[in-house]
Amino acid sequence: MSYFRVFRHIFIVFIMAAFSVGFASQQALAAGLTPASPQPGAGQMAQGLAVEYMMIDAFHVDDLESAGKGKPGKPLMMLNWSMGSGPVLTHAEDEGVGARISGFIKFASAGTYQMKIKSNDGVRLSISGQVVIDDPDVHADKFSDVANVSVPSPGWYQVYLLYFERRGTATLELHWQSPDGGNFELVPAEAFAHTPKG
Repeated sequence: MSYFRVFRHIFIVFIMAAFSVGFASQQALAAGLTPASPQPGAGQMAQGLAVEYMMIDAFHVDDLESAGKGKPGKPLMMLNWSMGSGPVLTHAEDEGVGARISGFIKFASAGTYQMKIKSNDGVRLSISGQVVIDDPDVHADKFSDVANVSVPSPGWYQVYLLYFERRGTATLELHWQSPDGGNFELVPAEAFAHTPKG
């Protein structure tokens, strides 16, 4: 077999493997999420997302999970933060901050939403226990890959997000596109809520 044929064979195998991984990932997301059960009532929730902070010199979002208990911070009304070199989210510090963000996100209708996050540094978004966006390492401002999120019914879904800012500037923005199409937009404040503690 010539070198050209060997190279062509290796290239075809590589492309097929990459396609299979991507297809499997899309299939996993297409399987759909599970709405919160029971659905939280209006009197049980407060606006925005709960956040727990820790001071950490992280390189990866996994570092946050093993960092121990953090300290509660002021809730985040939206994920629309372009902080530059200022304080990270509702924390007082501007570097070395990790955040565990939790609560609910409301999908107004069933269908497939497209979602993406612009971040600096690492971020991981889970909805109903499924990781839908994972851009976990140190990086400058950039958008994640677009996730296709299949929502089986309108309502509230549990959301959990890990985020850290290591050095320099900081950004955290969550964008979505509805099943009807149109432009990507920041997820609005009315789509977020959390259950207050205590």
